Amino acid sequence: MSKIKKCLKRAVAFMLVILVCIQSNSVYGTVVDNKSSSNIEYDSETTSENVSEQKSVTETETDNTDYKMEAGTESEEADTEETETDTEETETDTEETDTGVALNLLNENNEGVEESLEQGQQVITARNVLNINSGWNFKTNDTTTKGWGFPNGKGEGIVDLPHSWEYVHPTMSYIPQMNKKTVTYEKTLDISQLSGKNYFIKFYGSSRNTEVLIDGESVGTHIGGYSAFVFNITNYVKKKSSITITVNVTNMDTESIPINVDYTQWAGIYRDVELITTDDQYISMEDYGSEGIYIDTNINGENADVKCKTEVSNLSTENKSIVLRTEILSNDGNTVCQEQKKYDLKANTVNQSLASNYKIEKVHLWNGTKDPYLYTMKVSVLDQNGNLLDEKTQKFGVRSYEIKNGKFYLNGKEYEVHGVGLHQDREGYGNAVSNDLKTQDMDIMQEMGVNAIRTAHYPHDQYVYNMADERGIIVYCEIPYYLLLSNAQSYKDSIKEQLKEMIRQGYNHPSIMMWGILNEVYQADRFASFGSDFKVDEQTLIDFNKELADIAQQEDITRYIVQAEIDNKEANKVASKWSKNGKVDFTGVNIYVGFKSDVPNADDTGRALIRSTLAEKVDEYKKTYNTSSLLITEYGAGANIEKHTTVDGDFSWNSGDQYGSNHYEEYQSYILETYYDFIQQRNDIPMSFVWNMFDFSCYRNEGGLPRTNTKGLVCYDHSTKKDAFYFYKANWNKEDKFVYLTSKRYTERDGKVQQLKVYSNCDSVELFVNGKSIGNGRKQQSGVFVWDDVLLSDTNSIKAVGTADGKKYYDSVDEITANNRALAVSYKSHVQNIGWQSNVKDGKVSGTTGEKKQIEALQIKLLQDQYSGSIEYRTHVQNIGWQEWVKDGATAGTTGRKLRVEALQIGLTGEWAEHYDIYYRVHAQNYGWLGWTKNGAMAGTTGKSYRLEAVQIVVVEKGNVAPSASLGGCVSNNTKAYIADGQNSDTISVGSQAHVQNVGWQNKITDGNISGTVGKSLRLEAIKLNVENQDCSGTIKYQAHVQNIGWQSAVMSGGIAGTIGKALRIEAINISLTGELANRYDVYYRVHAQNYGWMNWAKNGENAGTVGKSLRLEGIQVVLVKKGQAAPDNSYGGVIAKNSFAYIEK
Repeated sequence: MSKIKKCLKRAVAFMLVILVCIQSNSVYGTVVDNKSSSNIEYDSETTSENVSEQKSVTETETDNTDYKMEAGTESEEADTEETETDTEETETDTEETDTGVALNLLNENNEGVEESLEQGQQVITARNVLNINSGWNFKTNDTTTKGWGFPNGKGEGIVDLPHSWEYVHPTMSYIPQMNKKTVTYEKTLDISQLSGKNYFIKFYGSSRNTEVLIDGESVGTHIGGYSAFVFNITNYVKKKSSITITVNVTNMDTESIPINVDYTQWAGIYRDVELITTDDQYISMEDYGSEGIYIDTNINGENADVKCKTEVSNLSTENKSIVLRTEILSNDGNTVCQEQKKYDLKANTVNQSLASNYKIEKVHLWNGTKDPYLYTMKVSVLDQNGNLLDEKTQKFGVRSYEIKNGKFYLNGKEYEVHGVGLHQDREGYGNAVSNDLKTQDMDIMQEMGVNAIRTAHYPHDQYVYNMADERGIIVYCEIPYYLLLSNAQSYKDSIKEQLKEMIRQGYNHPSIMMWGILNEVYQADRFASFGSDFKVDEQTLIDFNKELADIAQQEDITRYIVQAEIDNKEANKVASKWSKNGKVDFTGVNIYVGFKSDVPNADDTGRALIRSTLAEKVDEYKKTYNTSSLLITEYGAGANIEKHTTVDGDFSWNSGDQYGSNHYEEYQSYILETYYDFIQQRNDIPMSFVWNMFDFSCYRNEGGLPRTNTKGLVCYDHSTKKDAFYFYKANWNKEDKFVYLTSKRYTERDGKVQQLKVYSNCDSVELFVNGKSIGNGRKQQSGVFVWDDVLLSDTNSIKAVGTADGKKYYDSVDEITANNRALAVSYKSHVQNIGWQSNVKDGKVSGTTGEKKQIEALQIKLLQDQYSGSIEYRTHVQNIGWQEWVKDGATAGTTGRKLRVEALQIGLTGEWAEHYDIYYRVHAQNYGWLGWTKNGAMAGTTGKSYRLEAVQIVVVEKGNVAPSASLGGCVSNNTKAYIADGQNSDTISVGSQAHVQNVGWQNKITDGNISGTVGKSLRLEAIKLNVENQDCSGTIKYQAHVQNIGWQSAVMSGGIAGTIGKALRIEAINISLTGELANRYDVYYRVHAQNYGWMNWAKNGENAGTVGKSLRLEGIQVVLVKKGQAAPDNSYGGVIAKNSFAYIEK
């Protein structure tokens, strides 16, 4: 009876094996294969088999262990129906690779593309793997080099793989189709010594669309640039001793993803290429480029259930019986459990699924960076006689993970995630980055304390995921489905196929815990600019993304399905419609508050503004998705290590600065400090990722670095660490004690009173300036020590000393210079429907133009404390009139009452007034920009009910030139600064602008004011005249008598009379009118001449000045008088002429 039970038990177990051998629908990758798969059948079921019903991966399942044998035990009963064959193996003990048991048969010829195999090489397994990276002939197929980029500087000719290039159209790069290029790689290969029955070529990454030809005959095309793919080339190489492999690579199109990405689309064969030979029975390579082995684990108390599904192909024309031997090895190589079983394979059929189940007793868990323990699954395919046909190994880890209550849990314990985004390109390499350099990247990340990476925005090389497995790094892996969808079926297919490639190729990595299906995808009518197919309606987008999420869930129910969305309310509302009902497990939002939004004052008030804005957004998006947890999938700010400034309450950031050239290193740190503090205080952000770990290549020209996204914590060289790197190290790496002085590259500082800052994970930090201790730092937040109001000398040496566990840690910097801060004026406006804008400085526009919005209040202050005194100002307000004077940052005007400011006055007091003038002008309703005025004079209008819309303010040291009429690109339409009721700004007058010795061009003046100088003995060298607010035809004409030249030819309105750059004096001038102007007006003018002073008035073409006396003109007044009205008198403008004559000639 006992024997019958055992037989029944064994029969049940056998049936369970049959049930779990669900066959899969497989392709070689996302390829169009022209003939190599003829007469080959594919199994029809899905690939993935799952051991749990929930993402936590903590539930149990039926223990199907009766038909397996564990290490160190014997089966209770000999199986008379199946015979296990012990095969003695004599293979060399080699390092495992992700391509199986590799046999290096290379004998490279450095002079060309011909490659041969070594004679007599011993073949130890049926699978042979030949790396064919070297000696490819590369051609751009272009007649010009314009637009082409090669990271290593090498263009056409013989190249080794990996190889990378890019093409950007010189003038029309904004049109994706104009950037499309197809290049050719070609290599001749001697295959005479290869003995396999089947031949495959495997590409681990070729961007982006890749057509493969053998001896000129097309094998197929793979679509997509970030996953591995395989072609069966057996039918193309039979009975040949050598073959020529031609690979045509197209960098981009609009029929597949991605397009319009915010990173450089490096192209080329940028990962390894292998030629693989096999017997007719082998572990499948045809399932979307995967390794053909899928491992699922499920923790059950102290034990773990393990299911291994192996896909085996049989390309023989006959059914074949094979023995599948699977074995789990511990991290030190000892056998944990194993199974050997016979299977019958169908003829001409690939991807036949065979399952093995195990139980690992007292399982050793993969536990993140603390203990990233890995097992090895060894899978061998043998023939009936025990001969080895194929063998592969896959490392795997056993772990559970879960997001709940706003936290991330690993193996049931809360686990703090230290996440960064990661692009794969590198300066000087593009995407063709070696494994050694990838290892360096991982080393520098782990130095900072990283334990999670978002491999953005596409699958990275499997080597990266292998390292993540070995080092305990959590991975968020995503496909390059970015921004927009197309109605084209090819585009949709490319998304689905690349999703399947990503999941199947990465299935066994314990590090990968979530599959990202999209990044910032939303609907917008403007996307139709890429072509009519991109005019996608909202419902189409929702339906497709639902389908995509379903595919991901079907492919792998053991991992989270996630997405990253743009920070936009409407986009997230639409995204929530395809995400509901568990189709997407978690959504992250890419948020850039403080970099893409205004921060009026970068002090504690600015931090509070950033935190409150972030809180509003997180709370809103949680409601949108009806979730208790939200991921922040990107956050950060740009930083160029050559750009520095003092970031304090006087510093302001405008949203438009993100596009500018000044991405300050100090401001990046300020933003990231604030974000980190915010995230730490929340209980609903289980994972966040700093954007980005390294600077990367893109199509922007921002931050002062061409073609570089500067948001990295490390520069594009992947070596130079920015200040913010050490901020995260101080918080994420508690073991490696250190101190780091920030702003060490800020060597020439503006202002001697500074806040100094240190990042450190020590208990305390003491600071020394020029050898003198200034005490321990105040702890601003975790990892940040600051010293406020430190007085620096002209040149400084600064040293920080940290203390931890009784040990000292040091950092220092020398040659830091500090100057008295140059005087600046800072001001901001409270604007209708906007509120307070950011502070601006030194002539920048505050307020708005062209939007018809009124300024309602102003705050103005000086940014220096060298002198005593203050800045005082007052405003003329609707319904109120002139208010009382206020000073030094106080509010002038009103807020909350919707009253317009109509005019203002600004002045300096005390020592400031002795050393500086303050100039200002306003943009007034119906007038535009009025003229400059200064030192307490009125600007704007009164009695007209006109609003002020914008203002510019500048401080100028006494004796220096006043601001120009076109400062900041804002041109004054009127010369008057102030217009009262009953006055008109469009009174006709003459405008004059003088070029003066040692001064150059002065500002234009009108209304008979003095052009030039008086009492400074400076010669007038040139002059320009024009008629302001001209009301009739005609012009003004004038000519100058110049030293060593005599009378020049007359010039018309705006022309230059005199000379520039020759140091020649004007000695006399005449001015006249023409046309209707001459009929309506007289032009009067008088000059200030050397030795004579002010001379009498001349008019209408009469000469003024001296000739033959070698005397300079120094100043001039010009007045336009209506015909019949009185001429200007002798004391016009408060200037009294000492002479009765206007002109003297020797």
